[in-house]
Amino acid sequence: MQGFVASKLDEFEKGKISRRMLLESLTVAATTTYATGAMAAAAPDPALKVSIVNHVSYICPDFKRAADWYTRVLNLEQIGETNRDVNMPFGKQGEKPYGVTANDIPLTFLLTRTRDPNAVPAPNAAPPHRPGTAFISSVAYTVADYDRARATADLRALGLTDIRNDGPNSIAVTDPYGIGVKITGLSNTALTDV
Repeated sequence: MQGFVASKLDEFEKGKISRRMLLESLTVAATTTYATGAMAAAAPDPALKVSIVNHVSYICPDFKRAADWYTRVLNLEQIGETNRDVNMPFGKQGEKPYGVTANDIPLTFLLTRTRDPNAVPAPNAAPPHRPGTAFISSVAYTVADYDRARATADLRALGLTDIRNDGPNSIAVTDPYGIGVKITGLSNTALTDV
């Protein structure tokens, strides 16, 4: 919430949003926070409460091709590469995630991997995933210093041609395997871009 308020105040100070838009955004955020708090107080404490995304596992025909694209486009560092996968943290190893002050919060990472169709399962291994009937059409990545014009120019300079506006705070491209990649600023939330 503090990051959202700070980003809205910064946008107002820079003249990117009007006083009316600032007040509307803060009112919606406060109302949502209050309503969420009231519902949480009334509901029993759930056993599982997600705090942060640990990783996204991206299985594709050529993990290295996908990883190289994400490194080139989103500046993700590749670490721990094997012959079938590589990890790409959102941030640098040893650094805290954006806006986090605690020392025990891990970086979220993207794990690209290619499955070996001939691999023999290890004894006592979990059963393989069943083929899914749903898919993820896009993933939005937040950039702390997002500027649409600069981001668009940077992507064009990398040779990307399918750059699309995706709401007031976001642009979109498609990765090599057809997954939508949205690049957004801190002010982009489920409430701001629908």
